[in-house]
Amino acid sequence: MPFGKSINSPLAMPSQNDPFFRLLCVDDNPALLQALKLGFGAYGFEVVTALHGFDALMRFQAHNGNFAAILTDTNMPNMNGVVLVKYLRVLGYRGPILVMSGGLTVSDGRAYQDYAVSGFLSKPFEISMVATMLMQAD
Repeated sequence: MPFGKSINSPLAMPSQNDPFFRLLCVDDNPALLQALKLGFGAYGFEVVTALHGFDALMRFQAHNGNFAAILTDTNMPNMNGVVLVKYLRVLGYRGPILVMSGGLTVSDGRAYQDYAVSGFLSKPFEISMVATMLMQAD
């Protein structure tokens, strides 16, 4: 499944509200969400943020599930990343899901294996690397 549209320049700007450049970022750390919004925004992504899984599901549905990719933390209050990913798949989201964590364990990795996550990002990570990967995926 593609991460987004292919474009020639890593700084090319997509059109506003293009679902192929909309990301849903979910984390219980507001400072990290702000950094992700600014960082991915510099690459032309529209970034929708959510503080936990329930919040993410509401935002997901508000945008009719039109996201190029979803990045979620694994350890969050109210609804953790595993449960969120499960619900996103049940709701029919087939796009890439990247799991962010500051300390992912083997057990955590196994918990996601049935939900076709696209990868794991160890915090902190380089936004430029992830943005470039998302923009260059076919």
